[in-house]
Order: sequence, then C-alpha cells, then structure tokens
Amino acid sequence: MAWRKHAKPNDPLTPWEAYQAKQKRRPERATKLHLPGVATLRRRKRTRNLVLLLTPLLLLLAFFGYMVSPLAKVQQVSVAGTVNVPIQTVIDASGLSDRVLIPQVVVSKHKLAARIEKRVPQIKTARVSVSALDHVTIHVAEHQPIGYVVTKKRYHMILANGTIIKSGTTTPLDNYPVFTGFSAGEAGKLAQTLSRFPAVVRRTTSEVTASRGEGNPYQITMTMTDGNTVVADSRTVAKQIKYYPSIIAQVKGKGTVDLEVGAYFKPYSKSTSK
Repeated sequence: MAWRKHAKPNDPLTPWEAYQAKQKRRPERATKLHLPGVATLRRRKRTRNLVLLLTPLLLLLAFFGYMVSPLAKVQQVSVAGTVNVPIQTVIDASGLSDRVLIPQVVVSKHKLAARIEKRVPQIKTARVSVSALDHVTIHVAEHQPIGYVVTKKRYHMILANGTIIKSGTTTPLDNYPVFTGFSAGEAGKLAQTLSRFPAVVRRTTSEVTASRGEGNPYQITMTMTDGNTVVADSRTVAKQIKYYPSIIAQVKGKGTVDLEVGAYFKPYSKSTSK
C-alpha cells in the first residue's frame, strides 16, 4: 500500500505581512531631481557682472565724446521779441558764442537772463531756452518807450518804468513826445504817468513841457499832433486825460483843453496861430 504525503495548506498572512509582500513586488521608480546646470548659472553671473562693469564705462565714454564734439557747443543764437533793441545788442549782452558749451547754458539759463536784463535797460524780461541740441533762443520783452529828454543836444529815450537810456542820438528815432524843462527824476516819473494814458492819446502827444504856471509847480503843457493843447497837473493827469477824446469830439476848431481843475475847452483866439 503506497503512502501519499499530503501538502499542508499555506498559513494565512497577517495584514502587515501582506503589505510588505506587496511592496516588494512593486517595481522601484527612479526619482529624478532636476537642478539648473552649474555652467548656466556661472555664465549668467559673468554676463551680469560684465554688464554692470561696462555700462558706466560706456556712458562715461559717450559723455566725453559728446563734450569734445561740435554738438556740445553753441552753434546758433536767435532772439525773439525785440522791437526797438537791436538783436546783436541782446546777443552781446548774453555773452554767448561758439566757445560756450550747451551744458553750461542749460545749468545757467537764469543767470544768463538776469545778465541780459541788467546790461540792456530796455529789456523788461528775458528767458533762455535750448533747442535742436546746439541752438539757443533768447526770448525778450521790452519796456515800452514813452518819450525823449534832450541833454547836450542828444535825445535820450525814457522807458515806461522811468529809466532814461544813457546812450543818446542826435535826432529822435521815432515819434515819441519830447519832455522839456524837467529834471531826470521828474521826467522818469512823468514817463510812468504817460504809460497809463490810452494808447490813442499817447500817440497824439507830441511834446510835454514843464510850464509850472499860475503858481502850480506841477503844471504841465502837452502839445498834441491834432493841433490842440492840454494843460494839466502832472499828479492828476493820468486820471483826467480820459476826458480828452470826448471833449475834442464835441467841439469845432482848435484850442486848449484844461484838465488842471475840472475839464473844459477854450478855443484859441483869432490872433493865436496854430
């Protein structure tokens, strides 16, 4: 009789042993860690350092190249706004030439303007600007000329601010009134007064004389180009002169408009030649 060996059934695995067995059967996956290349990092760092080093040097070279080039110097000067003052007078007063650097002009624009105003009394305001890299423009506004005073047979212009120009001419350059019999201070103050006249009246005034009549040291007589005469007080004429056009429009013939006390018209006598 043959004997057969019976196989014993496998013992059941515990949950922990089953998990361990499962983990052993699972294929291992390689973990890859992606890091930037060391060579790339070094190359970027070198490039950055090179840029930081070269940028200031290039800027410095560009600056020095500009400073030695013709573009850095004033090549052209123009003047805008002049009426009576010659353009060359303004340019000479500014001191600008082709030896002056544009950067100097940019940083000293206000000083240049003040220099022009000081050296040229006729200039009321001045402003300096730079355009087109090497082109400088001087913008000016002039004091309004009011009249002339005659000193040693030379006509000296009086401006609206009362300034009397030192340089004179042998003849008047324009049809401004001539001030006669006044001191320099009196003429300056009277010029400021006339600057407040209506333009049409100011253009009609031919001569202003210090008549000082009837015990009034402030009496003035104005000869008008329309053939009339105005007698007034220099202290009040700026307010009274506004009546002159309406008075002349209401009368016939020529005469004297008295604005010293009140405002009235007195025709010339027949024997008076006007």
